[in-house]
Amino acid sequence: MQSPANKAASDWIRPTSQEPSLEETVSRKIISSYRDRLDWMLRVPEWESLFAEGLEALQLPGPRKGIGLRPALNALLIENKYTLVRWVLRRYRHLFPSSYAVRLSNDFGLDLFNSLDLDEHLNERQWQSLCSSLLFALSKEHRRYKRAQALLFFAYQDLIEKTVNRVVFDPAKRHDCTQEGCLALLHAIDKVDASKTSLAAYAQMWIRRQVKNFIMGERFPVHVPINLASKTLRHGSGASSPSDDGKKTGKRDSEAEQKMVRLMERLRQPSVSLNDVYDDHGSLAEQIPDERADSPRSRIMRRDLQELVSTLIAGLTDKQREVLEMRYGLNGHPEGKTLAEISRAIGISHQQVSMREKRALQKLEGVLEPYLSEIFSR
Repeated sequence: MQSPANKAASDWIRPTSQEPSLEETVSRKIISSYRDRLDWMLRVPEWESLFAEGLEALQLPGPRKGIGLRPALNALLIENKYTLVRWVLRRYRHLFPSSYAVRLSNDFGLDLFNSLDLDEHLNERQWQSLCSSLLFALSKEHRRYKRAQALLFFAYQDLIEKTVNRVVFDPAKRHDCTQEGCLALLHAIDKVDASKTSLAAYAQMWIRRQVKNFIMGERFPVHVPINLASKTLRHGSGASSPSDDGKKTGKRDSEAEQKMVRLMERLRQPSVSLNDVYDDHGSLAEQIPDERADSPRSRIMRRDLQELVSTLIAGLTDKQREVLEMRYGLNGHPEGKTLAEISRAIGISHQQVSMREKRALQKLEGVLEPYLSEIFSR
């Protein structure tokens, strides 16, 4: 259910006609203009070497199998592009072309340089002036972008619930799918342009695709690339159609692809929940032994051993018992102490404490050896 503030934002932006309202148009222009300026900054050749390093340092999605640096940068959210650009500006230490400096100054409305007075590259003082001014201007523009993004998000957030209710039939998955829908709506807002095309249709396409990909990913017990899974499953369902039996086999029906189809079909097999009832004896999870848990026999033996140790310690001399209790945290001592700590607490030398501990352990060794060998051999 929308809050009054969100509903007001929705009513404020949503037009009664097919044309977008003035507020939506302005918000889309702010986002589009800000994105274009960030994209231009991400194409500056002098910063190219820092982009890959920045993606890794900021833990952002970077180049990976099948995706190079440039597609990875283009796919970033505006929020991540902003963070990466700020990171690069703070770490760039080389000569910067004056032509790029003039372009950046004009794009962000900075009156810093006269192009006639500039050399081919900025000097150190000019670069520091440009860098500090750009960081300030970026912060201001980013706040404008966040306000425009929030207005569009609140205006179209009802699309998330509508789409999830149409696509997701399992109530247990709707909460997670709603979160995926929120991310998809943010992606759609980041991709808007200043045209008068319908943002609702575009956002709904993003939400539907994100939710479907999430559901498909949940069906597999192992990680499978969603685009590969979707393509292979479609081919697999087409290959199994009776109408294709007499058709000529093409590249799609190659041996490698048939193997992939069979693999995907196996991965699509329904998983078994550990909460399912197993032979009327409780859930399946209750029937799986915990390898890290102690057996009842081991617990009983350890309890007997503790009682035996307490009895044997009581038979030691007062001085030996005091040292052992402090050394190993027994009988009210919260934790074990070092020999130096015991020496300071009792007021005797480190060597005397060590001798008392040694004599006490020698008395206990002969009695405890059979129990220890039986317990720790298992």
